[in-house]
Amino acid sequence: MSTEAVDDAAVASRSIVWVDDLNDQQKSDVLESTLFAQLAADKQHSSKSEEETLAWYKMYTDTLESIGWVVSGARFTTVNYNKAEGSVDDTVMEQLANDASVSKSLYSSVARTILALARAGSDSEAEKVFDSASIASSNEFASFQIAVASVDRGQVMLTLLAWFYSSNQKVGNALWFRWRNATLSMKTSTLTMTLNSEVYARVRAEIHDKLRDAGKLGQIVPL
Repeated sequence: MSTEAVDDAAVASRSIVWVDDLNDQQKSDVLESTLFAQLAADKQHSSKSEEETLAWYKMYTDTLESIGWVVSGARFTTVNYNKAEGSVDDTVMEQLANDASVSKSLYSSVARTILALARAGSDSEAEKVFDSASIASSNEFASFQIAVASVDRGQVMLTLLAWFYSSNQKVGNALWFRWRNATLSMKTSTLTMTLNSEVYARVRAEIHDKLRDAGKLGQIVPL
């Protein structure tokens, strides 16, 4: 798939990426670099457990840094939810609303990203790609990312929000999972990054060719 077909947002494996303010080349750089990092992490770690997924995430961020992304901030939090019932999408938005470090612009972009996936529908290719990469084989653990890209004075910025959660109920949909009379343990990671365009320009063609040759470009699905 050509990333030129992407308008506001796209699913790239276990990530939903908001790229509304970017030009075509910048969209391609964000989507292909983040997908490449996911696939590099997939080779080393599975998503069968929380421990494996956290190791996967470290490999993912290390790969991003190696191809030109410069991390300027990182946070990790853990929250246990003991509500009688709830849903992951509502929990994500509630968590962001209560976080003083989350700007109105970031909150709005995440909300629009979630809405874009909802509009695609549960039987859409985007949802199938997203869930197949996000949910562990045990169906009791899931991890996913929402990435919001923007441009500041010509530089591509990326806020990468990742959620890792486990429940004593089976997870059917990573983002739309609803629980009732169950527990939910959720970890959240927030990374802010800037793309060094000169560094990425040196590996751009190689990354694209590797994704194409491995037949992985189909994991980028426009929303």
